[in-house]
Amino acid sequence: MRIARIDEADAQRWDEYVGPRTGTVTDLFAWRRVVQNAYGIRPRFLAAFDGDTIVGTLGLFEITHPVFGHYLSTAVFGNDGGLHFENPAVRDALLAEGQRLTQAVNADYLAIRSRTEALHGFRDDVRYRTAVIDLEGGAEAVWNRLPAKTRNQIRRGQKEGFTVQTGPDQLDDFHAVFHHHMRDLGSPAHSLAFYRAVVEHFGECAEFTVVRDGGELAGGALLFRHNVTATNYHTVALHKYNRRCANYLLYWAMIESSCARGDRWFDMGRSMADSSTLSFKGNWNPAIVPLHYNYFLGRAKEIPNLNPANPVFRVQIAAWRKLPLFVTKFLGPRLISGLA
Repeated sequence: MRIARIDEADAQRWDEYVGPRTGTVTDLFAWRRVVQNAYGIRPRFLAAFDGDTIVGTLGLFEITHPVFGHYLSTAVFGNDGGLHFENPAVRDALLAEGQRLTQAVNADYLAIRSRTEALHGFRDDVRYRTAVIDLEGGAEAVWNRLPAKTRNQIRRGQKEGFTVQTGPDQLDDFHAVFHHHMRDLGSPAHSLAFYRAVVEHFGECAEFTVVRDGGELAGGALLFRHNVTATNYHTVALHKYNRRCANYLLYWAMIESSCARGDRWFDMGRSMADSSTLSFKGNWNPAIVPLHYNYFLGRAKEIPNLNPANPVFRVQIAAWRKLPLFVTKFLGPRLISGLA
């Protein structure tokens, strides 16, 4: 067995191996192009070969940022993924090469974001969860499995006169409402160039949806589809519309769309354990799945905690919320490129 670096010329071979084994688009070669185009992030894709046959992959990205440090990670800007293997020997060989690379480039740490595994020799951070809705039986069956309160909230949203539109032409309005919401939360947001790269490299596998109240933007979402899994990448509704249930209407529109396209699972995305966001997702009768973020420390002494819930960021978050939108649109992508 040998470990080799994978470059652009090997894109098709990479996707032929990884594609059937994952439900997340951040594992695919197109994601590498998105983050390179938008932020110049350096890919470090590795594959294990038995002869000429790929038997495992490790999709790493190298981030170097003046504020958030120098590190290697799988599934940048995503929930989990990046490591696939035929047997434990392949897994261990790929991880050993990842550790060697971490030390060779003198990085702070290596992060392997997994849904299933706590890796030997790594520190396991289990602060995050994802929530997955079973779409078996289609929209009517999903509706019948929802709690009565959730169905009532959806009905409320349907009666409020909102309009819901989906398509690539919704990209700019999605970005506007998403950025507004993230500013209000005190968090940086992706650039418009990032989402344009998503459209360029994922096409119909990326679905932009916007909710409007007359001519006003009320909410928006980006949904990815791959391998019968629909993944909620971003969903926001402006706070002033929550009492009118625009957020419930938006989620239900995505679930109906996913059922109509034949998806089997609806992944609601990552949230902190015990957070209000995860509590909201619990209203949809999902399976709550712990995520294992495995860290191998290089120069760093402790695993990072870059989540906005960290009290260290309290002052910065309060200040960000007061900035004009044009300022946060300029500064946000320069910060988020280090929060991969």
